[in-house]
Amino acid sequence: MNERMTFAIGDIHGCFEELRSLLDACRRSAGDIEHEFLFLGDYVDRGPASDEVITCLMREQASAPSRFRCLLGNHDHMLCRAADRSRSDADLIQWWANGGEETLDAYGIDDPSDLPAEHLAWMRALPLQVHDEHRLFVHAGVRPDVPLEAQSKDDMLWIREPFLSSRLWHGALVVHGHTPTATRAPDVQANRVNLDTGACFGGPLTAAAFGLVRPGPLFFVNSDGLKFQLRSGSATMRAPKSA
Repeated sequence: MNERMTFAIGDIHGCFEELRSLLDACRRSAGDIEHEFLFLGDYVDRGPASDEVITCLMREQASAPSRFRCLLGNHDHMLCRAADRSRSDADLIQWWANGGEETLDAYGIDDPSDLPAEHLAWMRALPLQVHDEHRLFVHAGVRPDVPLEAQSKDDMLWIREPFLSSRLWHGALVVHGHTPTATRAPDVQANRVNLDTGACFGGPLTAAAFGLVRPGPLFFVNSDGLKFQLRSGSATMRAPKSA
Protein backbone atom coordinates (compact mmCIF):
# COMPACT_ATOMS: atom_id res chain seq x y z
CA MET A 1 0.00 0.00 0.00
CA ASN A 2 1.19 3.53 -0.80
CA GLU A 3 1.90 5.53 2.33
CA ARG A 4 1.26 8.83 0.59
CA MET A 5 -0.69 10.03 -2.43
CA THR A 6 -0.57 13.17 -4.54
CA PHE A 7 -3.80 14.31 -6.19
CA ALA A 8 -2.99 16.35 -9.31
CA ILE A 9 -5.94 18.46 -10.45
CA GLY A 10 -6.55 19.95 -13.87
CA ASP A 11 -7.83 23.32 -15.06
CA ILE A 12 -10.49 24.82 -12.75
CA HIS A 13 -11.35 28.01 -14.70
CA GLY A 14 -13.61 29.55 -12.09
CA CYS A 15 -15.67 26.40 -11.46
CA PHE A 16 -15.83 26.65 -7.69
CA GLU A 17 -18.65 24.16 -7.06
CA GLU A 18 -16.76 21.53 -9.06
CA LEU A 19 -13.60 22.30 -7.08
CA ARG A 20 -15.38 21.88 -3.77
CA SER A 21 -16.98 18.60 -4.90
CA LEU A 22 -13.68 17.26 -6.19
CA LEU A 23 -11.75 18.07 -3.02
CA ASP A 24 -14.38 16.20 -1.00
CA ALA A 25 -14.24 13.23 -3.39
CA CYS A 26 -10.42 13.08 -3.23
CA ARG A 27 -10.43 13.13 0.54
CA ARG A 28 -13.00 10.34 0.69
CA SER A 29 -10.94 8.29 -1.77
CA ALA A 30 -7.74 8.78 0.22
CA GLY A 31 -9.33 7.66 3.46
CA ASP A 32 -6.61 7.28 6.08
CA ILE A 33 -3.75 7.54 3.58
CA GLU A 34 -1.67 10.68 3.90
CA HIS A 35 -2.24 12.84 0.83
CA GLU A 36 -1.47 16.18 -0.78
CA PHE A 37 -2.91 18.28 -3.61
CA LEU A 38 -1.10 19.73 -6.62
CA PHE A 39 -2.99 22.05 -8.98
CA LEU A 40 -1.89 22.49 -12.59
CA GLY A 41 -2.92 26.11 -13.15
CA ASP A 42 -5.70 28.07 -14.87
CA TYR A 43 -7.78 28.99 -11.84
CA VAL A 44 -9.50 31.99 -13.45
CA ASP A 45 -11.55 32.99 -16.52
CA ARG A 46 -14.46 31.40 -18.37
CA GLY A 47 -16.22 29.94 -15.31
CA PRO A 48 -18.52 31.90 -12.97
CA ALA A 49 -16.57 32.05 -9.69
CA SER A 50 -12.86 32.80 -10.17
CA ASP A 51 -12.91 34.89 -6.98
CA GLU A 52 -14.14 31.96 -4.87
CA VAL A 53 -11.64 29.59 -6.48
CA ILE A 54 -8.67 31.84 -5.67
CA THR A 55 -9.93 32.50 -2.14
CA CYS A 56 -10.32 28.76 -1.53
CA LEU A 57 -6.89 27.86 -2.89
CA MET A 58 -5.17 30.60 -0.93
CA ARG A 59 -6.91 29.56 2.29
CA GLU A 60 -6.10 25.87 1.84
CA GLN A 61 -2.48 26.60 0.92
CA ALA A 62 -2.02 28.91 3.90
CA SER A 63 -3.25 26.19 6.25
CA ALA A 64 -0.98 23.46 4.81
CA PRO A 65 1.68 24.87 2.43
CA SER A 66 3.53 21.58 1.94
CA ARG A 67 0.32 19.65 1.22
CA PHE A 68 -1.43 22.14 -1.05
CA ARG A 69 0.67 23.34 -3.97
CA CYS A 70 -0.43 25.38 -6.99
CA LEU A 71 1.28 25.98 -10.34
CA LEU A 72 0.93 28.90 -12.72
CA GLY A 73 -1.30 28.52 -15.79
CA ASN A 74 -1.40 30.62 -18.94
CA HIS A 75 -4.71 32.24 -17.93
CA ASP A 76 -3.33 33.19 -14.53
CA HIS A 77 -0.28 34.65 -16.27
CA MET A 78 -2.44 36.56 -18.76
CA LEU A 79 -4.49 38.00 -15.90
CA CYS A 80 -1.36 39.15 -14.05
CA ARG A 81 -0.13 40.92 -17.18
CA ALA A 82 -3.54 42.52 -17.79
CA ALA A 83 -3.70 43.68 -14.16
CA ASP A 84 -0.34 45.44 -14.36
CA ARG A 85 -0.97 49.18 -14.63
CA SER A 86 1.90 49.43 -17.13
CA ARG A 87 0.20 46.85 -19.39
CA SER A 88 -0.13 47.19 -23.12
CA ASP A 89 -3.50 47.27 -24.87
CA ALA A 90 -2.56 43.91 -26.40
CA ASP A 91 -2.11 42.35 -22.94
CA LEU A 92 -5.54 43.54 -21.84
CA ILE A 93 -7.30 42.49 -25.05
CA GLN A 94 -5.68 39.04 -25.09
CA TRP A 95 -6.82 38.29 -21.54
CA TRP A 96 -10.31 39.74 -21.99
CA ALA A 97 -10.83 37.76 -25.23
CA ASN A 98 -9.95 34.51 -23.44
CA GLY A 99 -12.64 34.56 -20.77
CA GLY A 100 -11.54 37.56 -18.73
CA GLU A 101 -14.98 39.14 -18.72
CA GLU A 102 -16.29 36.33 -16.51
CA THR A 103 -13.48 37.03 -14.03
CA LEU A 104 -14.38 40.72 -13.91
CA ASP A 105 -18.02 39.78 -13.28
CA ALA A 106 -17.04 37.36 -10.51
CA TYR A 107 -15.06 40.06 -8.69
CA GLY A 108 -17.61 42.78 -9.43
CA ILE A 109 -15.02 45.10 -11.00
CA ASP A 110 -14.42 46.75 -14.38
CA ASP A 111 -10.62 46.60 -14.56
CA PRO A 112 -8.34 43.65 -13.69
CA SER A 113 -5.96 46.01 -11.88
CA ASP A 114 -8.69 46.37 -9.25
CA LEU A 115 -8.46 42.71 -8.21
CA PRO A 116 -7.51 42.25 -4.54
CA ALA A 117 -3.79 42.90 -4.20
CA GLU A 118 -3.30 39.69 -2.23
CA HIS A 119 -4.88 37.63 -5.02
CA LEU A 120 -2.60 39.15 -7.64
CA ALA A 121 0.47 38.73 -5.43
CA TRP A 122 -0.41 35.07 -4.89
CA MET A 123 -0.75 34.39 -8.60
CA ARG A 124 2.45 36.24 -9.46
CA ALA A 125 4.40 34.06 -7.03
CA LEU A 126 3.18 30.72 -8.42
CA PRO A 127 5.88 28.35 -9.75
CA LEU A 128 5.89 26.92 -13.27
CA GLN A 129 6.57 23.27 -12.41
CA VAL A 130 7.06 20.65 -9.74
CA HIS A 131 9.34 17.67 -10.41
CA ASP A 132 9.37 14.53 -8.25
CA GLU A 133 11.23 11.24 -8.68
CA HIS A 134 8.96 10.00 -11.48
CA ARG A 135 6.93 12.91 -12.82
CA LEU A 136 7.00 16.50 -14.02
CA PHE A 137 3.88 18.48 -13.16
CA VAL A 138 3.39 21.50 -15.42
CA HIS A 139 0.49 23.46 -16.90
CA ALA A 140 0.72 22.94 -20.67
CA GLY A 141 3.57 20.52 -21.35
CA VAL A 142 7.14 20.54 -22.61
CA ARG A 143 8.94 20.83 -25.91
CA PRO A 144 10.14 17.40 -27.12
CA ASP A 145 13.91 16.93 -27.45
CA VAL A 146 14.61 19.82 -25.07
CA PRO A 147 16.00 18.85 -21.63
CA LEU A 148 13.57 19.46 -18.79
CA GLU A 149 15.93 21.92 -17.16
CA ALA A 150 16.05 23.97 -20.40
CA GLN A 151 12.30 24.30 -21.03
CA SER A 152 11.04 27.82 -21.70
CA LYS A 153 8.34 29.55 -19.67
CA ASP A 154 6.32 30.11 -22.83
CA ASP A 155 6.28 26.39 -23.68
CA MET A 156 5.43 25.31 -20.14
CA LEU A 157 2.44 27.68 -20.16
CA TRP A 158 1.23 27.44 -23.77
CA ILE A 159 2.54 24.48 -25.77
CA ARG A 160 0.21 22.08 -27.56
CA GLU A 161 2.02 20.76 -30.60
CA PRO A 162 4.43 19.15 -31.10
CA PHE A 163 4.06 18.03 -27.46
CA LEU A 164 0.62 16.40 -27.66
CA SER A 165 1.46 14.17 -30.62
CA SER A 166 4.98 13.29 -29.47
CA ARG A 167 5.65 9.75 -28.30
CA LEU A 168 9.13 10.59 -27.03
CA TRP A 169 10.02 9.99 -23.41
CA HIS A 170 10.71 13.38 -21.84
CA GLY A 171 12.80 12.18 -18.91
CA ALA A 172 9.74 11.96 -16.64
CA LEU A 173 6.03 11.33 -16.98
CA VAL A 174 4.58 14.76 -17.80
CA VAL A 175 1.33 15.52 -15.95
CA HIS A 176 -0.41 18.53 -17.48
CA GLY A 177 -3.63 20.29 -18.37
CA HIS A 178 -4.22 23.26 -20.73
CA THR A 179 -5.78 21.37 -23.66
CA PRO A 180 -9.36 20.20 -22.96
CA THR A 181 -9.86 16.57 -23.89
CA ALA A 182 -12.59 15.83 -26.44
CA THR A 183 -13.81 12.86 -24.39
CA ARG A 184 -14.12 14.82 -21.09
CA ALA A 185 -12.00 12.02 -19.61
CA PRO A 186 -8.26 12.20 -18.89
CA ASP A 187 -5.90 11.44 -21.76
CA VAL A 188 -3.44 8.81 -20.56
CA GLN A 189 -0.39 8.18 -22.74
CA ALA A 190 2.89 6.38 -22.05
CA ASN A 191 4.77 9.68 -21.73
CA ARG A 192 2.10 12.10 -20.41
CA VAL A 193 -1.26 12.45 -18.67
CA ASN A 194 -3.66 15.28 -19.56
CA LEU A 195 -6.05 16.25 -16.75
CA ASP A 196 -7.94 19.11 -18.42
CA THR A 197 -11.36 17.52 -18.84
CA GLY A 198 -13.15 20.76 -19.71
CA ALA A 199 -14.77 21.77 -16.44
CA CYS A 200 -15.65 25.21 -17.82
CA PHE A 201 -17.19 23.65 -20.95
CA GLY A 202 -19.59 21.31 -19.17
CA GLY A 203 -17.16 18.50 -18.34
CA PRO A 204 -16.14 17.44 -14.84
CA LEU A 205 -13.11 18.63 -12.93
CA THR A 206 -10.67 15.73 -12.64
CA ALA A 207 -7.88 14.62 -10.32
CA ALA A 208 -5.31 11.86 -10.80
CA ALA A 209 -3.97 10.06 -7.73
CA PHE A 210 -0.25 9.25 -7.82
CA GLY A 211 1.65 7.07 -5.38
CA LEU A 212 5.28 6.88 -4.34
CA VAL A 213 6.41 3.94 -6.47
CA ARG A 214 4.45 3.57 -9.69
CA PRO A 215 4.99 6.55 -12.07
CA GLY A 216 1.51 6.41 -13.61
CA PRO A 217 -1.78 7.26 -11.93
CA LEU A 218 -3.27 4.83 -9.44
CA PHE A 219 -6.79 6.02 -10.22
CA PHE A 220 -8.81 9.10 -11.12
CA VAL A 221 -11.53 10.99 -9.28
CA ASN A 222 -13.82 13.65 -10.72
CA SER A 223 -16.22 16.26 -9.44
CA ASP A 224 -19.19 14.04 -10.35
CA GLY A 225 -18.02 11.75 -7.54
CA LEU A 226 -16.79 9.06 -9.95
CA LYS A 227 -13.64 7.09 -9.12
CA PHE A 228 -12.16 5.16 -12.05
CA GLN A 229 -9.09 3.89 -13.84
CA LEU A 230 -8.04 4.32 -17.47
CA ARG A 231 -5.93 2.16 -19.72
CA SER A 232 -2.98 3.96 -21.29
CA GLY A 233 -3.97 5.51 -24.60
CA SER A 234 -7.66 4.82 -24.08
CA ALA A 235 -10.61 6.74 -22.69
CA THR A 236 -12.32 3.53 -21.62
CA MET A 237 -13.14 3.57 -17.94
CA ARG A 238 -12.87 0.51 -15.77
CA ALA A 239 -13.68 0.07 -12.12
CA PRO A 240 -10.80 0.24 -9.63
CA LYS A 241 -9.76 -2.94 -7.87
CA SER A 242 -10.74 -1.46 -4.52
CA ALA A 243 -13.11 1.31 -3.55
